[in-house]
Formats: sequence, C-alpha cells, structure tokens
Amino acid sequence: MEEILRFENVTIGYNEKDIIKDFSCTVNRGEFVSLIGPNGSGKSTLIHAITGIVGIRKGKIYINGKDNEKLSAKERAQITAVVPQTFQASFAFKAKEIVAMGRHPFLKRMQSETEEDYKLIDQALEQTGTLHLRERKITQLSGGERQRIIISAALAQQPQLLIVDEPTNHLDIQYTLEVMQLMQKLNREQGITIFAVLHDINMAARFSDRILVLNEGQKARDGRVSEVIREEVLKPVYKIDLVVRENPLTGAAEIVPLRSNKSAQRKSNGKRVHIICGGGSGSYIIEAFHNKGYEVSCGVLNVGDSDYELCRSLGIKTITEKPYCEISGEAFDENLLAIESADLVVLTDVDIGRSNLKNIEILEHLSSQNLYIVRENASDYTGGIGDKIINSLLAEKKAISLTKKELIEILNKY
Repeated sequence: MEEILRFENVTIGYNEKDIIKDFSCTVNRGEFVSLIGPNGSGKSTLIHAITGIVGIRKGKIYINGKDNEKLSAKERAQITAVVPQTFQASFAFKAKEIVAMGRHPFLKRMQSETEEDYKLIDQALEQTGTLHLRERKITQLSGGERQRIIISAALAQQPQLLIVDEPTNHLDIQYTLEVMQLMQKLNREQGITIFAVLHDINMAARFSDRILVLNEGQKARDGRVSEVIREEVLKPVYKIDLVVRENPLTGAAEIVPLRSNKSAQRKSNGKRVHIICGGGSGSYIIEAFHNKGYEVSCGVLNVGDSDYELCRSLGIKTITEKPYCEISGEAFDENLLAIESADLVVLTDVDIGRSNLKNIEILEHLSSQNLYIVRENASDYTGGIGDKIINSLLAEKKAISLTKKELIEILNKY
C-alpha cells in the first residue's frame, strides 16, 4: 500500500521533558486510523508536530514522502487539512466565510476567490449537509453545526490527508455520531485518509480501520480493531477494569468500563458471597461485592453470558455451562459446593427458564447461609415452577426479599 504519512523514530518535547519518545508509525493512503490513549499520553502533541506547531527533537515526519520540516505551511496545507478540538471565532463570520478560509493555501497574495473556489466552497458545505447554513453567522450555530462547518473548511482544501484532533470532545451523543459518520463517509466514498485523535474508544472501534494506542508518549499497540480493542491491551494502558464485548446492534467491539484498577489497594474482608445471576442481572451487584472485599463466586453461568464476561474480567470464580445448554448435573454439584462454602448467597433479578431452573432448585439445598433474593422485574418461563420455589423460601423465612437498591444500601453499611 502507498504511504501518505510516516513517523520515523520521532521524539517531541517541551522544555526538558520528552512527550513523544522514539515514535514510529506509517499511515497508508485511504486508511481511517484512530489514535487513542489516556490523557497526557501525547496524542495532541503528535498532531501539533504534523501541523508544524511544535518542532521535533529527533527523527523525521514524512507527508507524501516529503520531509515535513522542509514543507512550507502553504505546501503542507495543500496536502493536509486539520480539524482542531475547538474553534474560537474572534469575529461573527458567516459560515461560508469560514469555509472559504480553506481555499487560502491555493490563492496568491491578495488574490480573491475565483468562481471555481466558490464552487468548491459550496461543494464542501453540501458534503457536510450544511449548505443551508452558508449565510448564518458561526456564533449562531450549535456545537454540532459549528463542527461540521469546520470540517467543511477542511474539505475545501481538497486534502489527501485529514487530520482530526478529538472532533467530538465537546459534542453531545447526537452530534458525535453525526461527525463520526461524516468522517467515515468521506473516507469510504472519497478516499480521504483520516488520522484522528479520539478520546471515545467505542467510537474509534466502530468507525476505524486501524487503531494506534499511545501510552506515556510511546506506541503501546498498533493494529486492526480486533487486535487492539482487547482487555489485555487496554486495561494496563487506561488502568481500569473493563469488559470488551460485541455490541448486539452495531456488531462493533465496545468496552464497558467497570472501575479504576485499584486491585492492589482492595483488601479482602474474609467473607464469601455466591451470586446466582445471568443476562446482566448480576453485573452491578457482582462489582459492588467485589469492591467491598468479598470473595465472590458466581454460577451457574453459560459461557458468553454478559455476567460471565464480567466475572472473567474481574478474575471471579465462576461455575460455567456450555452456551445455550441446560445446567448439567456436574455443574449443579460444583455450584452447590460453592454455595455451601459461602457466608451469603444472592439471587439476582434474573429471568427463569428451563436452561437455568436448576439455579433456583439449588436454593432448596441451603442450610445456614443467609439468602437474599432480588425479585423486581424478572419473569418465570417455567410455568411457575421457579416462582413457587422462591415464594416457598420466603414464606418459610429462609430468605429475605429486597430490591437491588436495598441490597446495595445494606452492603454499604459494612
């Protein structure tokens, strides 16, 4: 593939401190590459080096095979366009006047825009769906509209490479999605190479061809989305516990942050809790008990269940069954052992079906354990067998019924 941007052992710094250290990377023509990483990892510094705002201490940056430091600002702007984090207008320019600034690199000194320039300006506005805003003042526009106008100005440059620095940082979810879809459309339909700094990992995973992870000024990982959006890659970089799963609606990988990774500070309280859950009904409760220092076990859960994924991420002992299978006798017995060794058992607000009915039947085997039952919105699809067992336990005062909120309130008292 033909490269359009290359970093070759680049070091960048301010005063005595190196922010970017010995960074190397190649971006090929037509790619959508996202740069992610924690705050302070050097993402924006890297963008500033491409645009010439900051110099580099060591190494080279090449744009279209040319040494970036030897390019004039005008030459650079004829190849690349930049969409900054924020745009502060010192004057109430009209939208079309802002977009016209994108044609300046192609004009001679004191030269006015030509008819062709005005065609390109309107074309850029049309591409971003903002042609109807051309006469509006930039100060009268919403955040999303303003950002699309700035992208229009970049498109008016007819760039081969579009450099984007956290374009959705100050936008709500609606405008964030609009801007990301627009950039993907420009990349797919017009072949514009996108090199974007993104703070939203899920947006990067959904729209990028490739993701580059920057951590403490160095490249931590570079690869396809499936190679980068992985728990073992992101946990040590962002220092949080998280789960990576497939979004059932978009099909894209997404992360679910759980908590700050303070495992070293987490102290065991010596108590054991066994949680019977499934389908995401246990996620909040599992994490709450785990954070309070309980030794948590869960089961029986089918492999692939969202509660199973959470337990796997937190390193919690889990009794498992094959996906979509009913609980086997072996899994039942293993689950019973976990229950018998627990000080406390919690049944979450999980729907009951034939596949997990044995998780309810097992409660009849409890001896001296405290049993808390959270039953708010769950359904019983077993013809009432599951609910009958639960109601019997409550009637015989072998269990305490409470809401999830009440359970957490009790937990927080200890």
